[in-house]
Amino acid sequence: EDVDLAALKIQTKPFHDSEEHQPLCYRCSTTSPLVNNVGNQCTNCGHPFVYSYVSFEILPLVEFILEDGISDEEAVRLILASSGNKEPAETEEKPEERDEGVEIENQWTASEVNEQTLEIGGNNSLTTDPFSSNYMNFYQGGSDFQPVILNRLALAVLEPHEVIICRWPKPLRYQFYKNLMADVPITHCEHCNKMFHTDDYILQVLQKGHCPFCRTPSGDVGEEEVDY
Repeated sequence: EDVDLAALKIQTKPFHDSEEHQPLCYRCSTTSPLVNNVGNQCTNCGHPFVYSYVSFEILPLVEFILEDGISDEEAVRLILASSGNKEPAETEEKPEERDEGVEIENQWTASEVNEQTLEIGGNNSLTTDPFSSNYMNFYQGGSDFQPVILNRLALAVLEPHEVIICRWPKPLRYQFYKNLMADVPITHCEHCNKMFHTDDYILQVLQKGHCPFCRTPSGDVGEEEVDY
């Protein structure tokens, strides 16, 4: 009777996956159940998961689309021509030209009224990245996926090494992804447009001599973000 009663109690408890095994969405930083009704995408923001096609781990990539009127070729030129700098170097002041007690934008400054304090000066906040201000704009729990939309200014300040471009043939549009974790190297095969963890990709190429997904020979494989 004790065993039967314990079995009934176990069956009445709802099952929950361990949090460490649940897929993490890198856009909204929420976890989703392993099996859900919306498929391979976040149940909170609807962003599709981008998997590494070796280990099938979720990559820290967030897809963004272009504002109306921006062609794929123009977006590529803006991204590749960008150095990621948001302000020109000539606007920076030399250290010897700065006086104590003078307020400088985006710097820690000291001011004396009745007490000494440290404050962040300037009208602009420290987080002036247009992408960071756009990728959290979504309706939580909504059924429709709201992609990140970037204009020319936002494209011009992106770091080129953090952007992965999937160049699909016409009439398909290019797909653009931003790596939110720059210290995690990601490899992109230009033939099949699949992404991989760089370590997994290199190991597969050394063992088999070709891309682990499309089997393009290693001499013909074009890759991005590979750090040997």
